[in-house]
Amino acid sequence: MKIYQYELTLEVSEKLLKSNKSLAVDIFNRMVSDYREEYFSGIYPVFDGGRTMYTNKKIESIDKTTNLSVNFQSDQLKMGAISIQIRPTKSVIDFQDIEKVYRNETKDLPYNIFSCADIILGFMPKMSYVSYGRNYFPRGQTVSDLGNGIQLWSGSVMAVKPGQWKLLVNIDEKHTAFYKEQSLKDFITSLFPNMNKPQQLLKPFEVKKLNDHLKGLRVQVTHNGHARRHRVVGVKDDPANKHYMTDNKTGEKMTIVQYFKAVKSIDLKYPHFPCVQVEPKNRDIYLPVELCTILEGQRCIRSLSERQIAEIIKTSAKRPDVKKRNIDQSAKKLIDSSSELASSYGMELSDSPLKIKGRVLQPPKLQYENGAVAASSGQWRGKRMKSSRSMNNWALISMATKEKFDARKFYNEMQKEGSNVGVSFREPTVVKYTDERKFPGTVEQVVAQFPLLEYVFVILPPNSTNNIYSMVKEMEVAHGVITQCIRLDTYQRRFKPQTLGNILMKTNTKLGGINWELSFDTSQLSHEMGRFVFGEPVMIVGADVTHWAKDDGNKPSIAGVVCSLDRACSRYASRIRLQVHKHNRTSDEIIRGFKDIMKELLIEFRNTSKLKPGKILYYRDGVSQGQFIQTLTEEMAGIQAACKELEEGYQPKITYINAQKRHHTRLYCADSRDGDRSGNVPPGTVVDREITNPIHFDFYLNSHAGIQGTNRPCHYTVLWDDSDMSPDMIQLLTFYLCHTYARCSRSVSYPAPTYYAHLLCARARTMLSAMRINWFDARKKPNLQDIERKLTQNEKLKNITYFV
Repeated sequence: MKIYQYELTLEVSEKLLKSNKSLAVDIFNRMVSDYREEYFSGIYPVFDGGRTMYTNKKIESIDKTTNLSVNFQSDQLKMGAISIQIRPTKSVIDFQDIEKVYRNETKDLPYNIFSCADIILGFMPKMSYVSYGRNYFPRGQTVSDLGNGIQLWSGSVMAVKPGQWKLLVNIDEKHTAFYKEQSLKDFITSLFPNMNKPQQLLKPFEVKKLNDHLKGLRVQVTHNGHARRHRVVGVKDDPANKHYMTDNKTGEKMTIVQYFKAVKSIDLKYPHFPCVQVEPKNRDIYLPVELCTILEGQRCIRSLSERQIAEIIKTSAKRPDVKKRNIDQSAKKLIDSSSELASSYGMELSDSPLKIKGRVLQPPKLQYENGAVAASSGQWRGKRMKSSRSMNNWALISMATKEKFDARKFYNEMQKEGSNVGVSFREPTVVKYTDERKFPGTVEQVVAQFPLLEYVFVILPPNSTNNIYSMVKEMEVAHGVITQCIRLDTYQRRFKPQTLGNILMKTNTKLGGINWELSFDTSQLSHEMGRFVFGEPVMIVGADVTHWAKDDGNKPSIAGVVCSLDRACSRYASRIRLQVHKHNRTSDEIIRGFKDIMKELLIEFRNTSKLKPGKILYYRDGVSQGQFIQTLTEEMAGIQAACKELEEGYQPKITYINAQKRHHTRLYCADSRDGDRSGNVPPGTVVDREITNPIHFDFYLNSHAGIQGTNRPCHYTVLWDDSDMSPDMIQLLTFYLCHTYARCSRSVSYPAPTYYAHLLCARARTMLSAMRINWFDARKKPNLQDIERKLTQNEKLKNITYFV
């Protein structure tokens, strides 16, 4: 089956089309309808809403650039003729190209087929669903209220991906925040309740926050007797009764309130509210917010509050049987909507979920000081720590009062639980009670008075914000004294042996101790893996890059890299880098200067172990499939160059594995009796056939027990391996590393080094947020190197796992 590609150009404002693809699709459908007999007889064209049209047959009468015209009217366009230019391209998509892959005739995946198939399958659903990208949300659904004028909608994501033997349609449940359809005035009062008071004005920071929400939002007005839609340019600082304008007819200068009274005969009820400016920007059109209604179906891409995020997590966390039922129902509707059109392009769709075979890997044993314990169902009961540290010089600083927090009781409880796991506690060197305002001075005083201090427990007030946590961690970096924060409400309500044990695990790790080690005697493969992988010095590296939301200004991306320093994979060195895209964009997935980072880490490994690693295992988080080749090329080159600079001729064996959590593949047990207590597939479930890539070696591994909702297996792709590990060994090693996460005696969703890189980025992100830097003024570019130094200025922290 061949599919023909054409380029479309609509004679409509490019900015309008870019912000409203449904308008472009409406114009396209009118064109197809008007010219059905002349050009599209027996042809079923689809359109991506931008510039690309596909057809299932060649349009013989369009063999050169052709101009068509349609009469079109909408609430955004006045009635008139719109010119449409159709240009044939040389691009022909042939489904035989994917068949060649399956016949092993080529190793090049035809990605254009997948994007084309996405457009074909999504074309009909876009007519009846609220959609963006590959996401589809049914209208008229029951929504969850997130507060502040935001709602949570449920929908589906649908995408075509290559399976091992055929193309697959991946459908998953999707939850997204949308703006509530309501008066713009009500939206403002939901954000700022004080505006309900007469004559209350918005403060400058509130105007900025409101601008972040409203810029680009579509609103509707009806005060002229008919509905008219506009796109918001921004919010004005002045209220309607103080914002002046000039009447185009009379030339008279008047306020917005006076204009609507004199010209529109409308008495504004809320003159103290601001006005919004709407497009076109050069015409100075201002509308009172009480006359504007936010249109339905506009997603919120701004940062949400912690409470809203918690509500989304709670609402979207569904048991596997419930989630599967929802997906099955949504899939049937989407497939039914797309099937007829898809068949005209030679695609036969099924709405039945794929049944595949998986395996359950045997979990490891964990070696403690007084024996080994076997992990079962993703967890185990720990014993005395393998190598514990003593709390000899430590302090306790409480931001809660003496009446609410008893320091002696806290010490006794920590000492009692510490004796059970091997961490001995002396009396605290110093105990201080303070508050948020005095905390920095208290720390300065304590550190100056007790220079040998190693550790500080900080008791935070209940419902403490990220700002307080950031302040504590800023002190940690400034003084090189490790901190452990405990919220007062956690201490009061949940300070049980398990909570105490988790805190002590973190404490021991931060001080350089070893909680447990992997044991390699559970099977023949386990024994072979231990000898093959850990029979020589091995350095396990984890890396991640985190980015900011669109409303966070020009904040740089944060790259975090960690590497193991011991055989137990317990001690980790770390490096942080701030980076902007080389083309001056702030979001970049490739780690810049990776060679220098790796060289520093290799030196730290050599200095610690007195040996160079014979193997480097690199687990990389967050890279999408489209970025595989570029990331692999640049970062592998960085590793190899670092090795060469360390010592001429030094060539360790390297394994590069990409770990991907942001995908939409879910695994369900065909027989519910095979699942764990939460209904999820059991920990250790691995799938490496049918739904995997026909070119790369990849696999899905569910390594953790379900606690809340439906598990998302991690998708691993082995992009490079010159150590000749077998697929079974790579899968088992990856599963084992999910049991080395030091914060709890449970296996986690992906390998500990990758998780640590994520935590390192999160720590840097928290501290960066607390810095008083204007990231919104493009003219004043902050010095990233200076900021980076503030994040990593203390040498004491570089080679310990302080960020767990």
